[in-house]
Amino acid sequence: MPEGSVRIGPMKRLLFVMLVPLTLVAACVPAARVPADPPLLPGAFEAATVPFGPYQTYYEKVGRSGYAVLMLHGIGGGSSLFQYRNNAPALADAAYEVYALDLLGFGGSSRPAIRYTQDLHVAQIVDFIETTIREPTVLVANGLSAAYSIRVAAERPDLVSALVLTVPTGYDSLARPQNDDRVEQFERFRGFVGDLLYGALLGEDVQRIFLLDAYAERSNVTEDVVRSYDRNLRVPGARWVVFSFISGNLDQDVSAYWPEVTQPSLIVWGEDAETTPLEDAEAFLAARPQTTLVTLDGAKLLPNVERAAAFNEATIRFLARRLARAAP
Repeated sequence: MPEGSVRIGPMKRLLFVMLVPLTLVAACVPAARVPADPPLLPGAFEAATVPFGPYQTYYEKVGRSGYAVLMLHGIGGGSSLFQYRNNAPALADAAYEVYALDLLGFGGSSRPAIRYTQDLHVAQIVDFIETTIREPTVLVANGLSAAYSIRVAAERPDLVSALVLTVPTGYDSLARPQNDDRVEQFERFRGFVGDLLYGALLGEDVQRIFLLDAYAERSNVTEDVVRSYDRNLRVPGARWVVFSFISGNLDQDVSAYWPEVTQPSLIVWGEDAETTPLEDAEAFLAARPQTTLVTLDGAKLLPNVERAAAFNEATIRFLARRLARAAP
């Protein structure tokens, strides 16, 4: 497959077959709002928003002392910091000060009707570390947000103490060039075309198709998971970050950034991943052989969710060893 192209797995291809018949039904489903009943992370003692320019960043905090950790969810239409519900408490128990935020367009953060870009999300991450955490931070991130974290680590090494990346993208997938084509493709989703497509994406069967592309075990797609994704997809303004992703405006090429990263780095990969297969790890290891790679069976794109205990153990062990070594 050509460099920078996006793989479309068999489950996603099925979506387009189902698109037209689902549209007329799903487009009639009313919108919903994210209920104001945080926190989503067990043990969170802080759930708040902080300003980022004209927008608001929603975050939750678990753990009151120790090295700072910031958890960044993946870039899926219904994603949010809910992704780390089984990880943040474990790191807090291991004496880390854990933050998790919702990127713009997701969860409880602002959802402006704009074309979202990787530059916007990178700037949001940098701003949150500078203004809220205010110390070097471990970034725990998934998929495209892992690519953003690589860029932050390379551009602002003073802000990042270590990286824990789950199934990162940016070499062989989700690395389309950022040019006028991206803007043109995004603009196609305005108006009637966007209404039809987004109405179809709200269909329960379609949502499950995408979730089963991310989860190896059907049993892990619980009703809580489905409700979380569905609720977030129905928030007014949720469509614009989805269209930005589909049109490639959120892609982040890391080929120039990753070799410049000097921080200790752990990559965790689900062995059953299809759209971002384990073979994609080879480019990351070739560029930085000192990187630690852990593979977990029974997981696809969300090993931190499907194999939470193993992920937590690997992360805590890695950070205890590498951060202690880096301490003065």
